[in-house]
Amino acid sequence: MTNQGFKACKIHKVFFDGSRKLEVLKGVDLTLRAGEMAAVVGVSGTGKTTLLHILGALDRPDQGELLYNGENIFRLDDARLSSFRNQTIGFVFQFHHLLPEFTALENTIMPGLIAGENLQKLTDRGHDLLARVGLTDRAEHKPGELSGGEQQRVALGRALIMKPALLLADEPTGNLDPRTGNKVFELIQRMNEDFNLSTVMVTHNYKLAEQMDRCLTLENGLLCQDTEERKK
Repeated sequence: MTNQGFKACKIHKVFFDGSRKLEVLKGVDLTLRAGEMAAVVGVSGTGKTTLLHILGALDRPDQGELLYNGENIFRLDDARLSSFRNQTIGFVFQFHHLLPEFTALENTIMPGLIAGENLQKLTDRGHDLLARVGLTDRAEHKPGELSGGEQQRVALGRALIMKPALLLADEPTGNLDPRTGNKVFELIQRMNEDFNLSTVMVTHNYKLAEQMDRCLTLENGLLCQDTEERKK
């Protein structure tokens, strides 16, 4: 299906701490075009990861819709939603979450194996993705034999193996030194362009956020367009 973009409409999320009600998201709206990169910034505890989990269909909102090509995906039952998430959304987190007993190639193709796709086609695609992120010679190495930056590049390949329309990145450079983090970010930019993705990246790094198409601040439960004045 052609990626026509995602649209989050009036997303609300409430948590309860005993009798205390915590309204984390208060009607978030966000429209993402294919090929667009959006940064989400904000102080810790404002709900950035909660928002990312809802955009990634890892959690359901209490109210609101997430539209993909005009369809509200939260109308799907849990099994169909899980299948949609596997096939349409890629995730990169601060910590790579690679499986230590598997090679870089095996970790890269794991989402496809879970989906029951053809092993040979997956393997070919996995080798192609590892080549794109500069890890051709590391395909048979296990995570413990890779540097932090290499592990995160494997995680990026894994996020793209199912040819997703939406890429979600939660502090993907936060656990890396600045030089390595910049290289990983440049790869995300390149993959976003090459695969015509819609990308949302949560970050505390304003220098990276400024390089994206939009920088949005999550504050008081709502997203607002950042300005140069707010960044100072």
